[in-house]
Order: sequence, then C-alpha cells, then structure tokens
Amino acid sequence: GALLSFLLEVRVAIDALRPTEAADPQVIADLADDIRSAGELRQPILVEADSLAILDGHHRYHAARALGLKRLPAILISYADPRLSLCSWSERTWSREEVIEAAMRGKILPMKSTRHCLTPEPQTTPTALHALR
Repeated sequence: GALLSFLLEVRVAIDALRPTEAADPQVIADLADDIRSAGELRQPILVEADSLAILDGHHRYHAARALGLKRLPAILISYADPRLSLCSWSERTWSREEVIEAAMRGKILPMKSTRHCLTPEPQTTPTALHALR
C-alpha cells in the first residue's frame, strides 16, 4: 500500500555496517578528497535492513571511514522488498544468500560483483559532513 511508496533515509553507525564487496583504494582516496572538499556526502548508501549488509556504496563507506565519520546516511531496505532487484555487472550472477553470507562471514566478494537497483529511484538530498561526525 501507501507505506511502500517511500523509502526512509536514516543515519547508521558506520561500525555496524557490513561490507560485501571489495573496493578500489585509489577510488576510495579520490572520493574521500571529493567528499572533504564538497563538505557533504551527496548520496546515501543502500543497506539490507536485517543484516546491515552494504548493497551499494562500498567506496562511499570506505571514504567515510577514512574521513573519520561515525555515521552514514543510508536507505534501509529488506531483500524481500519488491522494489529491490539484484543484478550483476558481469556474466557471473550472485544470489541474495551469497551477498548476506559475504556480509556475515566477512567473505568479501570481488569488486563490482553485484548491482542493486531500486525502482523507482529514491529522491535523495546531500548530508553535511558535520552531521555525520
């Protein structure tokens, strides 16, 4: 019904989040510089609500850690939510169970393994860094 029409953006403790994929150190460094100079995080990360597995935003997560942020803006969504689809950037496909297992066991998947898409795309607003320290 109507409750499914919007996604809630919340601030999640960075230490509670569980990465699922590897990230490129150079991209992390460049992104951290970009975030620092902008003074804001432009887009929330996407997080599976039950496990706190990071579905989208690994580079933002690592850049935020490098900047010493304590919280991150996140959209929490259940894997059961019909608005969430799991695709792949390559010919290898991954199951939702494999993504959750990667998060829970720390068995990180290769970079750009999974692609999580929300339909419709949520409207987001940037978050000032001082609000995340």
